[in-house]
Amino acid sequence: MALGKTANCIILAGAVWASAAQFPVRHEHLRKGCLGIMTVDESGVSFAGEKKHAWHWKYQDIQELKLSPGGIRLLTYEDSKHLPGADREYRFTGKIPAVELYRFLKERMDQRLVAEVAEAGQGPEAPRWQIPVKHRGRPGSQGTLAFGADSIVYATARGGESRTWRYSDIDTISSSGPLQLTITTFERAALHYQDRKEFNFALQEPITEARYNQLWLEIEKKNGRIQ
Repeated sequence: MALGKTANCIILAGAVWASAAQFPVRHEHLRKGCLGIMTVDESGVSFAGEKKHAWHWKYQDIQELKLSPGGIRLLTYEDSKHLPGADREYRFTGKIPAVELYRFLKERMDQRLVAEVAEAGQGPEAPRWQIPVKHRGRPGSQGTLAFGADSIVYATARGGESRTWRYSDIDTISSSGPLQLTITTFERAALHYQDRKEFNFALQEPITEARYNQLWLEIEKKNGRIQ
């Protein structure tokens, strides 16, 4: 694919971002990969690459879209050609306009969107309070949990660890005490088929009972479990 055409696509993305975006990516194969252009618009996500590698997915055809500054992973409902019983995944890498793309996709996708970005936002999405934390994962990471009116954001310098969760992306929260918080999300867990993924945080400042109760209530209301 010509470099000039790729450059034009970058310019085009900025001009029409409200309705569509285009940017260069690399489709990762089992052996090597190919360059192409990804288009994200009202109809879904498309990729046009070399060697007849071209696909279009409507949003309803995407089982999970994982978005990060370094790549996009699309899990579909198709059967894998190489792993019987597994779902087919497409991996794309490149310099992804992740924050802008998240702002576009969050209005068009439900909990099947996984944002590995820290997007605090403005207005009602701006954080009302925040706490320095340690994420007890493998490996662990340190960062900040910011709590807004409609979302929780975990920001960390460790690649692949940041998250932005709309309340609708969260199944539930739980706590064993004022210095611990578990956020259970609808993100697919790597080791559990169709399971939810838990994020366990050690809090460096205590969360008050009033704040915890209010957060729990808002998440339950957003998910329609209570009025």
